[in-house]
Amino acid sequence: MAKKSDGGGIQQAAGLIRYFDEESEHAWKITKFQVYLACIALAGFFYLVNHGVVQAVWNAF
Repeated sequence: MAKKSDGGGIQQAAGLIRYFDEESEHAWKITKFQVYLACIALAGFFYLVNHGVVQAVWNAF
C-alpha cells in the first residue's frame, strides 16, 4: 500500500521561494538583447573555429 505524505514539501520550500524572489539593487541586470548577442557571438566564434579561420589568424601572429 502506498504511504501517504504529510504535505510538508511546500512549507519546506517556501523559505527558498521567498529568498530567491527578492531582487537585489546591486545585482547585474542582463537584458534579452545581451543574451541574444552573446549567443550569436559564441555561435559565430565556434563557426569560425570549425572552419579554421581562428587557427589561421592565430598562426599569423
